[in-house]
Amino acid sequence: METMQDKYFVAKVQYDLPDENTGKIKKIREEKLVKGFSITDVESKVTNSFEGFTYDWRITACVESKIDEVFE
Repeated sequence: METMQDKYFVAKVQYDLPDENTGKIKKIREEKLVKGFSITDVESKVTNSFEGFTYDWRITACVESKIDEVFE
């Protein structure tokens, strides 16, 4: 029986942020490297990390990373 093994995923997040000078809305795109065992697990972790975030945000993509090991 195969055990659940953590993998690394790249979660792409986008949010709208008003420009301080002009007031126009800027779309900010970020990539987060997240350790998890499934896309659902990663989406949950990202959602928890953005809890209380003031601006509208969304996960635009979540794919398994080609990174197979991280040295600390």
